[in-house]
Amino acid sequence: MRVSVIIPSLNSPLLDQVVAAVLSQEGAADVAEILVVGKDEPGLMPASTVARLVDTGQPVNSAIARNRGTGEATAPLLLFLDSDCIPQPGWLRAHQAAHAAGHPVVGGSVLAKGTNYWSLGYNLGMFQEYLPTRPAGPRAILPTLNLSVERQVIDAAGGLDETLARSHDMEWTARMRRAGFQPYFWPDAAVEHRHTRDTLRAMWRDCARSGHYSRQVRLRHAELLGTPRLLRHPSLLRLLSPAIAAVATARIIIQQPAVLRRHFGSLPAIFLTKMAWAWGAGGDESGG
Repeated sequence: MRVSVIIPSLNSPLLDQVVAAVLSQEGAADVAEILVVGKDEPGLMPASTVARLVDTGQPVNSAIARNRGTGEATAPLLLFLDSDCIPQPGWLRAHQAAHAAGHPVVGGSVLAKGTNYWSLGYNLGMFQEYLPTRPAGPRAILPTLNLSVERQVIDAAGGLDETLARSHDMEWTARMRRAGFQPYFWPDAAVEHRHTRDTLRAMWRDCARSGHYSRQVRLRHAELLGTPRLLRHPSLLRLLSPAIAAVATARIIIQQPAVLRRHFGSLPAIFLTKMAWAWGAGGDESGG
């Protein structure tokens, strides 16, 4: 199946590496185009007949960028990739294989790696359901940092909600599911997430923002996502944030014993990602 790769970017310092990793994939001849949507002021966009920059003129959020890329893409399979995610060998073929197996919405995995302690803790805490050690299977939602979607799905479900500053991937894939397309996790399609949440402050702020917006989405799709009633009481979320974080961390330990044995020292960082999420869900997006 022919593929259009869509990469939202706001002057990513890794853009050249991300595009190069896509172009070096086995089966890269199936890539009709790589659309980098946003800004590239450092000029890292590599010269290529396949890759091109769709300059938005001014910075836009990733939902707007992805919708713009969707509108310009020509292939029947759209592969969304973040500009801080390096596809691993076999990534493209794995996504194609998942669709050949009959899955119209496919999320790949995020490696259990990080550039430092906080970066690793963030990836383990925020993407625990999408680590390569997790089994393939249906998911309630999927993140857009490593997501492939058939055009027919977007035609039925519509584009991303551009009014959401965060968690629009959660809302979008929940809407796909509501339209009858089951999101499916395929661990063989792996990326390395080299993000910049590499300090306690940066990690806390990002997780708190995620909590603030994902609470809105979970309440919007409460029945579909099985949203706990606790999320209707923001003051309680803050009051109980340490307990919520402890339960969420314990769940990760139970589900991912092999990963946690290898990264046992990351437990405090994982706990803080969960506490920040609950704290942000109970207040404003700054997490303050």
